[in-house]
Order: sequence, then C-alpha cells, then structure tokens
Amino acid sequence: MDSTRFTALALAAMFALISWSSPWFEITAAGTYTEGPEREPTIRTQYSIDNEQQTFEISIDNATPLLLYWIQREDVNQQEQQEQQNPTPPSKPEQEQATEQEQADEPCSGSCLDRARTVVAASMAVTLAALWAAAARPNIMTRIGAPTAWLFCLVVILAGVPLSAAVDFGISGGDEGSGGESSTGGFDSETQDSVSVDQFAHFSSDSGSGISLDGIFFTYDSVGYDLGLLEEGDRQAVIEDPPERGEQGYESLVRFHGELVAGPGSIVSWWFLILPLAVFVVTSKS
Repeated sequence: MDSTRFTALALAAMFALISWSSPWFEITAAGTYTEGPEREPTIRTQYSIDNEQQTFEISIDNATPLLLYWIQREDVNQQEQQEQQNPTPPSKPEQEQATEQEQADEPCSGSCLDRARTVVAASMAVTLAALWAAAARPNIMTRIGAPTAWLFCLVVILAGVPLSAAVDFGISGGDEGSGGESSTGGFDSETQDSVSVDQFAHFSSDSGSGISLDGIFFTYDSVGYDLGLLEEGDRQAVIEDPPERGEQGYESLVRFHGELVAGPGSIVSWWFLILPLAVFVVTSKS
C-alpha cells in the first residue's frame, strides 16, 4: 500500500470518527387537539439525537384548556369496563394470544434508537474495513464492496435513524388501538397525563410519512371517544354505539393531528466527505 492510499484511509477514519461524534438529527414535532379541548391546544417538542442519547424540550400552546381536559377526565380502562359487563374470565389460549400480541406491539423490545446506533456503528466499521481491503488487495470484489458499504451506511443514517426515532416517539410502528399506546401518537408521552388508547371507545388512527426539503416527515391523526370524560353510567352506551353530533356522549369526542419532521445533522456532511476518498482508493491503480 502506497503512502497516498494510506493517507486517504487515515483521513477516512478521521472523518468517520467525527461523523459518529457529531449531532445526528434535529427533530421538531407539533401535535394539536383539533376537537375536544377548547382553543386547539398544541404540544411542541424539540428532539435532538446523537450517538449516545436523545434530549428533548417540550412546550404547550394554549395550555389551560389542555390542563383542564387532563384534570376533568377520569382514568378509565375500556377493558375493565367490558369485563364488568361480562365477568367471564378469558381462556388460557386467549391470554396467550394477548401476551403474544403485546410482544408483537413492541417492535424493538426496547429502544429502536439503540439498535439503530448499533447498526450505524457496525456499518461505519464495515465501510472502513472495506476501504482498507480495497487499498491493500484491490480486486473487483473489494472495489465493489467499499462503495456498497458506504452507501448502506448512508441509507441507515438518513432513513433508519429517523424511522427508529419515530417508532420510539410513538408516531410510527404501533398497531392501531393497541394496549397502552398513546392516543396522541406519542406527543403526550413525556407529560404526566398521557392518555392511552385503551381509554377510548371507537378509536382509530392513521399515520403517514414522506420527504420534504426539511427532511423526513411523519404525520399522525387519531379520533375517538374519551371514556374518561363520561360518567360511569354513560360509558357502556358509547362503547356499544358511537353517538352522533347532538347526542349524549358526543362531547367526549377527541380528535388529534400531529406532525414530526426529522432533519439530518452534521453527521451526514462528514460522512459525505469520505466519498471522494473512497473513490480515490477504489479507482487508483496499484
């Protein structure tokens, strides 16, 4: 290996280390109660991700109506409500099926971001190893392997990390209406008054994603009847049949819309600086 290739490899390793240590993503999220609490209170979250941790700041616009909503509602579980009407205990197969469903609702069995960090670290190491192989023993396999590893790592950074953050946040990856999932897609998860899906009747949600000039964005919409806003004697009627506008129980309808945008940090810029070095290593003759 000549000195120029060695210098290119050393620079690539340095850029990879700086890339790993740089800020990864800056995420902004805003979720609004479009129906239910008055004056459309909005929860705003600033979310920063790096190679070790994620930090966040949360604020609430028009907080008073939202605080009143949390204070006035009663903590209730729809499953308990149904069990009171039908006290027959579930059979063992049903219990096992419920346990399997709960496990399936946790796609990462913990933090998806931690897994994403592991994959990023491994793919960076593989990229550097592939570049060393291309410099030490240049052949068609090593020359194809190095850029492929670099591209794979870029995809993990640009797509895998923000998607993992969205899943951990709660806005993506959860099954509709599953257990303790937040009814706001995770926007109220960092508050002390998070309301779970199982406290709603006729709950439905929809999530989407796309790409904008600011980065990858995710959307979340949900609607349902909050049983905690109703008197205990009125809940079963709402569970059995959703009320229409003007009917008793309709005042418990809560509708929510949230948007999350994940913009890449300087990790991407530093990773792109490795590309010309990789091209030089792969194309230079022995």
